[in-house]
Amino acid sequence: MSEAINIAVEKVEKPKRIKFTFYQKIFFLYFLNITDWICTEALLASGYFAEANPVMQPVLNNFWQTIIIKGVIPLAVILLSCLVNKWANAGDSRVINIMLYVGISIYMLVNLWHIFNFVLLFFIF
Repeated sequence: MSEAINIAVEKVEKPKRIKFTFYQKIFFLYFLNITDWICTEALLASGYFAEANPVMQPVLNNFWQTIIIKGVIPLAVILLSCLVNKWANAGDSRVINIMLYVGISIYMLVNLWHIFNFVLLFFIF
């Protein structure tokens, strides 16, 4: 009887969590950065919205500066981070994971804000 209970308990154990690798997290962060840029450009083009980030306000007027700041520099930082992570054999660092999850969370909130603004924009028309 106890063997049957043990088998039942093993089946009821907590489900396995999906573990994302360092590389998956860092490239997801870059993807969220790019979607933020695209959504910002689309909302600004509507004429009903303005850039909220004072650092990015003057940059968004120049196409090449925007590409460098929102696309090229983050990609270079990501590639450098991947190389350092590989060379240092950092593995699954708790500090790095916290930093990545904070960055992902912030960009997810920003992208949710963009979705909310798109809904507002569609109600204006």
